[in-house]
Amino acid sequence: MTGPTMENQVRAALDKAWEEMIFIGPDHPYYPLLAELVSAVGKSWQQGYDHGRHGGQHVNPYVWNSQGG
Repeated sequence: MTGPTMENQVRAALDKAWEEMIFIGPDHPYYPLLAELVSAVGKSWQQGYDHGRHGGQHVNPYVWNSQGG
């Protein structure tokens, strides 16, 4: 599933996680993990989008367990 609907779901998930970070605060034991996940999801989505936009060889740029990757 791709397109605007998927992008909206990703954005909504990131926004929700970002808001949760405000509530738990930086002294919470899970704060660093949540911050890392929020950052990683956004970056990985952007990398996948750029990969497809620039004509990447595979539809999924994160194919770690394949013969070629």
